[in-house]
Amino acid sequence: MPSGGATAIAVIWDPRRREPKAFLWHMRRWRIERVVESWVIDTGWWSSDIRVSRRYSRVLADGRLFDLYFDRLTKLWFLERALN
Repeated sequence: MPSGGATAIAVIWDPRRREPKAFLWHMRRWRIERVVESWVIDTGWWSSDIRVSRRYSRVLADGRLFDLYFDRLTKLWFLERALN
């Protein structure tokens, strides 16, 4: 289940670097220039009702910052926010 205003997106993954290299949002392909920061949230493991397991990537794409995450439970990507 995505958080608040998260939007499901398609991500092009770079298996060699093990990071996203582009994503599709608003009918446009956003090329990721670099991954600025990565972190993991893994909580609620004691109950499947509240479990959250996500790998976040803050990326610079076409001059803008975005927070993307991969939901490790559903195996889907989401755009959580566009920062600028």
